Amino acid sequence: MEKIKLNISGNLVGIKIPSTVVFEITEVELKHIVIKNYKLLKTLKFYNIINSNFSENQILQLEKMIEATVSLKSLKKNDKPNKVTEKKVGYKFHYGNLRSGEKINSDTNVVILGNLNPGSYVQSKKNIFVYGKAHGTLHAGCEMNRCQTSFVYVEEAEYPKVRIGKAQLMYDDKEVEKNIMFEKKMGKIVIKKVDKNQIKELMKKIGVDLI
Repeated sequence: MEKIKLNISGNLVGIKIPSTVVFEITEVELKHIVIKNYKLLKTLKFYNIINSNFSENQILQLEKMIEATVSLKSLKKNDKPNKVTEKKVGYKFHYGNLRSGEKINSDTNVVILGNLNPGSYVQSKKNIFVYGKAHGTLHAGCEMNRCQTSFVYVEEAEYPKVRIGKAQLMYDDKEVEKNIMFEKKMGKIVIKKVDKNQIKELMKKIGVDLI
């Protein structure tokens, strides 16, 4: 019999449920897996149940069980993993890690749920949000040099190269490495630490609710 599989990418765990397993067995087995892997799962933020055979109510029942057991939030997606999706609300969403040599270019805000490896490149004419480790190049506000409102948010910085307009900065500060915002002020990039509520408000402005 096929088993439930956990696939972790960045801060998201994909829960792949075999189509051959009945719901009652799945519910019991999934709860056992969540409890068994609790220490690992609690370090993540989101989960995505991958199964097209269960009803909406059955999926909802599984989601309630997961969220009652471990602090994770459901990420409901219709597109395939590791694909970029353009949303009408004003952002481009990427689920999965960005490898060396891979690029994302967007005319709107970019939201990445995954890690940026060295050699990866993200460019946005507006803002960039990275929910994961960043060790690539991030270029925000590239539409105009005078843009003062563009910023880059990184959940965990690992020496990323940040550009806002024509200003650039090679981040190498080990003192402040989590939940960082890069902004352009007076022609220079400044760094500040932000909390969960501040990021949540910024995300809501572009129509995203991931926190």
